Amino acid sequence: MMIITDLKKSGFPLSVILVLLISLVLSKDADAQHKNRDAVYLKSGSVIIGNVIQNDSLGVIKISNDCGIWLYNIQDVDSVGVISNAQTSVLKQSGYYNLSSIGLMFGEGANGYHPFASLTTVNGWQFGQRVFTGIGLGYEFYEWGVMPVFADIKYFFHQDVVTPFVSFKAGYSFPLSKSKNNSDFYTQYGQRYGGVLVNPEVGLLIPVGSSNAVLIGIGYQYQELSNNETQYNWYSYEKRVYTNYNRISLRLSFLIR
Repeated sequence: MMIITDLKKSGFPLSVILVLLISLVLSKDADAQHKNRDAVYLKSGSVIIGNVIQNDSLGVIKISNDCGIWLYNIQDVDSVGVISNAQTSVLKQSGYYNLSSIGLMFGEGANGYHPFASLTTVNGWQFGQRVFTGIGLGYEFYEWGVMPVFADIKYFFHQDVVTPFVSFKAGYSFPLSKSKNNSDFYTQYGQRYGGVLVNPEVGLLIPVGSSNAVLIGIGYQYQELSNNETQYNWYSYEKRVYTNYNRISLRLSFLIR
């Protein structure tokens, strides 16, 4: 208070004084938010946040936090690291999640190398900090539109400012139209069929807000589709034509927990 009084007597504007005080408080709060804390990553997928008070050759790790003091055998611990207070808000041990994605698939098709859209959504369950499993569906376009239905599993590595992950998706895509409309004089295209879908992927998770995140991923997508085709020439015959699509997928996803 004496400092404020002295500043006022010297003709220093009161508004500037208030701005300086607010800035000082906010800067201290920001420093507290970014202060690092210890993190014990268990092999079960759980993460214990606090202050490590023992980590020695006896094979025991002791960590203290607001819930008490915890003891773990070294064989149950994957690693010990540090994590900021801002990051601890996004750590969730288990529960429901939704992952909605928009993406582009790059590869050669009937119209050249034009990228095509991919829209998917996954609803699933989180097991610890690392394993996410779910069931998804969506819309994708190749030579015709399909609805993929698939199982999705993701594995996340250690929490950091950004968290790397690997992902694997497998399922079956169903055609959204029965037949082609571009038949010609010699060829008639008939029934369309779906096929197997496989999509391995790698990427990064970026925390957003208290528990949500944005994921950026790149991967390889394999899709099998087929359709009936009838030829009219010297003699007529019908065959089933299989097409294997190989695509590079680029996705932006939004994780809600």
